[in-house]
Amino acid sequence: MPAAATVPALLADLLRADPGRPAVTWIDPPSGARVELSRATLANWVAKIGGLLQDVAEVQAAERIGLDLPTHWLSVAWPLACWSVGGVVLPAGSGSTADVPVVADTGVVVPADRLVVVGLAPLGGRSRVPVPAGGLDAGAEVLGQPDDLVAYDPPGPASAATEDHDHGGLLVAARRRAEALGLGAGARLATDTGPCTPDGLVDTVLAPLVVGGSLVLLTTRDPAALTAERPDVRAGSLAG
Repeated sequence: MPAAATVPALLADLLRADPGRPAVTWIDPPSGARVELSRATLANWVAKIGGLLQDVAEVQAAERIGLDLPTHWLSVAWPLACWSVGGVVLPAGSGSTADVPVVADTGVVVPADRLVVVGLAPLGGRSRVPVPAGGLDAGAEVLGQPDDLVAYDPPGPASAATEDHDHGGLLVAARRRAEALGLGAGARLATDTGPCTPDGLVDTVLAPLVVGGSLVLLTTRDPAALTAERPDVRAGSLAG
C-alpha cells in the first residue's frame, strides 16, 4: 500500500486496516489515571474535534492554530484534528501568532481573540476554570459533534501543516524520525515528550502512526508502568 501523503489519509488507512488496534495509552502516575484509545476511538475524537473547529470555532483551511496543551491523550487528538481540517499547527512555545489559540484549563486563562479552552481532566470534559467572555469551552461542545468528519476544504500533500512542513513533508519527517528512533512496523513507543511541542508533533504524535504502531504517553517516568506496558522503544526522558 502506498504511503499516505496527508495526515487524514494516514488516519483513514490505519482505521481501515485495523480499527480495534490500540493507538494511544495515556498514563498519569501521580493520579493513577490511565486512558487507552483504539484507532477507532482516536479517529472518533479527531472527527469530533474537527467538527468543533469547523462548525463552532469556524476555523478555515490554512488558519494558524496555536496548541498550548500539556502531556495528555487529548493533546494527541488535537493536532490530528487540526491537520484533518486543513489547519496549520503552531506548537507551544513557537513564538508565532495564532489565528486560533487553544489552551488548557490547567491555570489562569488569559482572554484572547477566538480563544478555545480544553478541559484536561483524565476523561476530558468541561473546563475546570472560568472561560473568558467570548471564549469557547471545547468540552462543552465537542461531544455534540458528528462521529464522522467531512472536511470542507481537506488538505492535500502540498497544504501547510506546520510552519516548517506541508503534509507530505511532515509525514516524510515522521518516517525518518521513526527510523531514527528504531520504530519497526507495529512498534509500541513509550515517551514523555509532550505532543504539542515542536519535537512532539513528529516524534510523539506521528512517528508511531506512520509505522502502524501505538503510543504509550506518560506524564512522568514510572518504572512500574513501563514494565507493565512493555514498549518496544523508549524516548524522551524515558530513554535509556
